[in-house]
This record gives sequence, structure tokens and C-alpha cells, in this order.
Amino acid sequence: MIQFDEKTHTYTLDGTELPSVTTICRFLAYDYKSDRPCLAEAAARRGTAIHEACALIDYGEEPEETPEIAGYLTAYRRFLKDYSPEWRGIERPLGDLRLGFAGTPDRWGTMGGERVLVDIKSGSTLRMPALSAQLLGYKALLEGAAFHPSAFYGLRLDKSGVYELRQVEPDFRLFSACLTIHRTITKRGYR
Repeated sequence: MIQFDEKTHTYTLDGTELPSVTTICRFLAYDYKSDRPCLAEAAARRGTAIHEACALIDYGEEPEETPEIAGYLTAYRRFLKDYSPEWRGIERPLGDLRLGFAGTPDRWGTMGGERVLVDIKSGSTLRMPALSAQLLGYKALLEGAAFHPSAFYGLRLDKSGVYELRQVEPDFRLFSACLTIHRTITKRGYR
């Protein structure tokens, strides 16, 4: 069974540490090695709080709504009302030794009769190359868990209370390139 350590953000399966999809796709992130790391850290903390609160909403609970995340939660509730998804998985860590990586897809299930994989974002825009590669990694993990999504979406929640749902085509070439770079620098001892 996959083990996820939240403090170190590491995945372990059968004693083997596996890189995350997010780590593999980091080469496509615009803020990687940002010149203002304190802003990136604040955004990451806010994103984590938003994800945790959205999961509570999905489980029928009422999360604590701080002023910092209230608008994002309003946006998520609007999305749920508009699309009525039926989630089969919510923030569940997955890993595959054969693939050599792990990750935590945000949501998967059905929406409008279609099998979907949805990644939730809280930034100012959906960064399509990174999202496309990330969704391909999650797709591979879900197929190993016997779920075969046919549609892929980025769901951007905005602090103003609105959302953007955009269909994404997973990109094998981008994910493969990131995986190759990750494996090469890891093998050579670079970090």
C-alpha cells in the first residue's frame, strides 16, 4: 500500500521511495526556483488549505472558512452546483512501482455521464503545459487502479468566487520529457 508523508511530501511503496507527478512536472512550472520564494510558499499554503476545505465539502462537512479562502470555496460550491460530479476518488495517494512514480490526483469520477479526472488549481491562470503533463501522470496512475478517464479538466478556483473549468488534453510527450529529465538529474545526483 502506498504511504504518503505530508511533512516531507514523499511517497513510499513497498519500501521504495517514488517521485511524485508534481515533482516530475516541476520543469514546466513557471515559479520553479522563484526569485520570491516567500510568495510561492504562501501560495502553496493557501492551495493546500483550499484543497483540504474542498475535500471536506465533498465529504458533506463544513470547513472553516477563513477570509483568505472563502472566495475559492464559493467558487467550488458553484462548480458542484453547476456540474453535480459524482466523485469516486478525492485526494487519494496512488503509486506504481512499474511506472516508477506516485501522486495524489485531486478528483476522479463521473460528470455528465463521462468518466473524468479533475485537477483543482487556485492560481491566477491555468498553466496548460504543466497541467497537461500532470494529468497524463495521474491518468497513468488511475489506469493502474482500474479507472480509465475519458475527459480531463483543470478547475481553476478564483478568490472572487468564480471558477473556470477547462478541458485539457493530456500530453504524453511533455510528461515523458519531464520524467526523462527528472530521472537523469536524479541519477547524476543533481537536485
